[in-house]
Amino acid sequence: MTEDQYLHEIVTPTEPLSACIYLHHEKEVTYIAPHWHQGIELSFTVAGSIDDFVINEHHYRTQAGTILVVNSQVVHSIRSVLKLADEAISIIYPYDYVSRLYPEIENEVIDLNQPMRFKPLQKEIYIEIQTTLFKIYKNLQTKGKFSNLKLETLDDQALQLLLEYFTRPKTEYDIIYGTKEFEVARIQAITKYINEHYADKIKLVDIARQVNLSKEYLAKFFKNHMELTIGTYTNNVRAQKAYYDLLGRKHNLTETAIKNGFPSIRAMNKSFQSIYGKTASNIYRNGRL
Repeated sequence: MTEDQYLHEIVTPTEPLSACIYLHHEKEVTYIAPHWHQGIELSFTVAGSIDDFVINEHHYRTQAGTILVVNSQVVHSIRSVLKLADEAISIIYPYDYVSRLYPEIENEVIDLNQPMRFKPLQKEIYIEIQTTLFKIYKNLQTKGKFSNLKLETLDDQALQLLLEYFTRPKTEYDIIYGTKEFEVARIQAITKYINEHYADKIKLVDIARQVNLSKEYLAKFFKNHMELTIGTYTNNVRAQKAYYDLLGRKHNLTETAIKNGFPSIRAMNKSFQSIYGKTASNIYRNGRL
């Protein structure tokens, strides 16, 4: 599984653009486990809200018009009950694409998530980016021979405004809120291992060996940075994978649990109840949340 295959649960990708655009419109509980990717991600809440968007340990509740940026290699997650009026788009700019056009990004980060700190000009530019993102959203609703050209132009316009008006030098702590670069790399290694081995019986000592830590320090480190235990994170990843198997009714409950690393239906039900508010058994019977 590649990194960008588990970035979002419910998405409609748009191709063949330089950036990846995702339109979020499902009306159900959405949980996206903590993850990271090389690209720079922009989230725009068109209508409604996102209950809890966590970026590098900072929690955000969005409303219509909110823009959030996830810099390259920053751990983030989402938990939200999507309601009837909720609409959002995400744009992921490949890091190679951004660095080719703007090499300075190697030593900078985009600092956009605290509007109360904006200077007067930044407040004006923020409104301009909102307008550009809303145009992208509207263009995703229509299909025509110029649609991709319009989207490519608007994507680049949003990126140019972000880079020109909201970048700042990286500090020794690398990412905006203070996580050191080696800590980010360590989190990446841990989460990558779990996402690649979630179907297996993962032991704490196995992960610790991968990152050259004692299992005791590993457990403490992960809990401090991710705000959940490794066991909970692992089961959340398993539940995400199992959810789609259940919707597709590819296997019965026992087969689904085993295929996705759960020791039993009971364990799978417990994880589903925590994330989705319903058990796997209930979702299997009804075919959806």
